[in-house]
Amino acid sequence: MFKKRMTAVIVATVLMHSMGVSAHEMKPSPSSAASQIQDNQASTWLDQESYLLATDAYLWGSTLVRMEQVARQYTDLSQAQNDTSYRAPLNHFGHARRLPTDEDTDMPTANRDTLYSSAIVDVSTQPMILSTPEVDDRYFVIDMFDMWHNLFKYVGTRTTGTSAQKIMIVPPGWQGDVPEGVTLVEAPTAKVWLWGRTQVFGEKDYSKVHEIQDHYTLTPLSMYLSGEITDVTSIPLSPRAGAAKDPLRFYEELGVYLKANPIPERQQALLGQFKKIGLTENGFDPSKLTQAMKVQLEKAVRDGQKIVAAQTSNPVTLTQKDAWFYSFVLDQFGDDNALRSLISHPYLGGQGAKEAMYPIAFTDSQGQLLTGNKNYSMHFRSAPPVHSFWSVTLYDAKTKMLIGNEINRFSISDQTPLIKNDDGSFDLVLSHKKPTGSRQVSNWLPTAKGNFYAITRLYVPSQQILDMKWTVPAINPSK
Repeated sequence: MFKKRMTAVIVATVLMHSMGVSAHEMKPSPSSAASQIQDNQASTWLDQESYLLATDAYLWGSTLVRMEQVARQYTDLSQAQNDTSYRAPLNHFGHARRLPTDEDTDMPTANRDTLYSSAIVDVSTQPMILSTPEVDDRYFVIDMFDMWHNLFKYVGTRTTGTSAQKIMIVPPGWQGDVPEGVTLVEAPTAKVWLWGRTQVFGEKDYSKVHEIQDHYTLTPLSMYLSGEITDVTSIPLSPRAGAAKDPLRFYEELGVYLKANPIPERQQALLGQFKKIGLTENGFDPSKLTQAMKVQLEKAVRDGQKIVAAQTSNPVTLTQKDAWFYSFVLDQFGDDNALRSLISHPYLGGQGAKEAMYPIAFTDSQGQLLTGNKNYSMHFRSAPPVHSFWSVTLYDAKTKMLIGNEINRFSISDQTPLIKNDDGSFDLVLSHKKPTGSRQVSNWLPTAKGNFYAITRLYVPSQQILDMKWTVPAINPSK
């Protein structure tokens, strides 16, 4: 202890001499008001530093925490599942067997165009073979996401074509022989989320879609090579990390999941900064944090969530036209951690612009929030120029779920029997109350009683759309 004090005195003396200041001039009275103020200010700025670091940690790590939670949620079969659920044991596919309604709450912003398929795949012990059948009469895609919500591979109509496929998913750094006729894909993380969409042409088409879904299969490499294909018994994932009542549970979870998902070298420096708030690649240790610092970490989670939510109207990362927001980077986030977090939360599973675009609108053409208290119209001079299909779907702003209505219509798409104008254009009617005229009812899209938002889905958009030479019509208040 004596040596440590002497060392501190020597260092302080050297610093004062280097600044041309004597020890007599620098020595404050231990009990002076100035000293107390200085100590209080230092504590304040340290707390501020903790807040800034913790906010950055939330924006960066909330996607990983979300994806690990999704992995556990989508493989949890402890309760009975309905036929819109796509949950399944680890390394198995689960399939939604019908389109969702307002009563189905498994997936926020669910579409009404495709039946979903989902599989959480763990390739940490051995590679898995993904097999897909020939699909030549409709659109389909299976997206591969890592645990940072990076969409690193598309399998489907646009990218791999209509023929049957066999794809071997391997963990980072895997080395070995690839079976003949199998395509190798190296995953960035040991767990992968497969998220499939298979186009459905109404309820009468369900059986055909089910047959396609049943041919989406996962086979461990050892079984594939031996030819002895049996049902795989899955070991459940560990429960979520941390205690439910712990206000710092987010950081506890992030620390645990970082150990299972080593980060790229280019982000090691970012993680290194979080050591000051107890977060390292070895987990989260709050033992050295003061109570004031812990308060700042709690605040950072709350504020971080608000920052993420605000990305829905960030003019830097989104393009706006007629109150619709367009994103062209859903499969190439780069270092935009806030946008990445937004997509992995309410807009989980979004695809890149060439595969699909999802213009979203929260306001009308006058900049007012969309509300069931008003009636609106959308004038399409022509149908959206897509290579696959399109739809417009409305969601309740509070729940992010589909909106119940008396005619059970949750979207309008290229399959809807719309009444068109003489020049081929058509007008959609958006209102909470059912219109009176038969023409308007045919083109009616029911809205929520309160606030709502709209998403237009453009699957395999044409270059016209990608260049924004064709854009979604404005939502105009009706006179």
